[in-house]
Amino acid sequence: MTAASGNRMLLPCHLQKRIELAVQSISYKSESVGPDLAVSLQDSGFAILRDHPLPGPLLDTVYEDWLAFFDSDEKQAYVASENSVAEGRGGFYPVEISETAIEHTAKDLKEFFQVGAAGPIPPACKDGILRYRELGFALGQELLEWLQRFTPEAVTAALSEPLPGMLCREASLLRVLHYPPLNGGEEAGAVRAAPHEDINLLTILPVANQGGLQVRDSAGNWTDVSGNRGDLVINSGDMLREATGGYYPSATHRVINPGGDISNDSRLSVPLFLTARFDVKLSDRYTSGSYLDERIRLLHRQ
Repeated sequence: MTAASGNRMLLPCHLQKRIELAVQSISYKSESVGPDLAVSLQDSGFAILRDHPLPGPLLDTVYEDWLAFFDSDEKQAYVASENSVAEGRGGFYPVEISETAIEHTAKDLKEFFQVGAAGPIPPACKDGILRYRELGFALGQELLEWLQRFTPEAVTAALSEPLPGMLCREASLLRVLHYPPLNGGEEAGAVRAAPHEDINLLTILPVANQGGLQVRDSAGNWTDVSGNRGDLVINSGDMLREATGGYYPSATHRVINPGGDISNDSRLSVPLFLTARFDVKLSDRYTSGSYLDERIRLLHRQ
């Protein structure tokens, strides 16, 4: 191993890999699901998981409940402050105070409800979204157990602790994202979600009711990430990349505006950002908490 800046140890060349777009569609019921997931995440940072234990009717209910919420005036009763998003607080974040991706100037064309560890949730949406969060968290623990088992020993031996033990329910974050139909008055250069990487360990994302999600490879080419309704998109984030010395990439992805085969309708997305405890040592440079603080400072400088 050779030392990198900040005394971070990098993998030998034969274990390092450029992001190549080989997003596998994997059955949860397959005997090879664990190693297949590890290979797909290492190749592209993404995987599609079929036949998983999250009930399809539950996901349908979540979409129906929250689409009705975003289409109503009820959301105005839950508006959060602009600074609350960085603090992980629950509440509704309208387009006007929504996020701007790092190194971008135009706000994303989205509004969202952040389901925090505390705080009110619309009564009509509460049971379904909390059930989804619990089942998704349990699945996330299982996915990290597979990665721990099927990641090369040269990588796992350098971890400060096993990956499943890093996961924290309170630190993990659930959002319900709503991308409204475009009306022609959008700011120049604004897109539904500008290119970005996720901060956390893993993200679990049910396939949205509409296309638009794309991932970028190491050559700068964009490729659609698509699956069937009910499938889950799994992607690795910055914390997993940092903890594994770059073995698992945190792939840049985006959500493009309607056009072509994408209809100009509301798009709903329900990502569960599975996050490490804030005291977890990711590397010689960062704990989970210090890494998150650094990213928040970057967002606030814009």
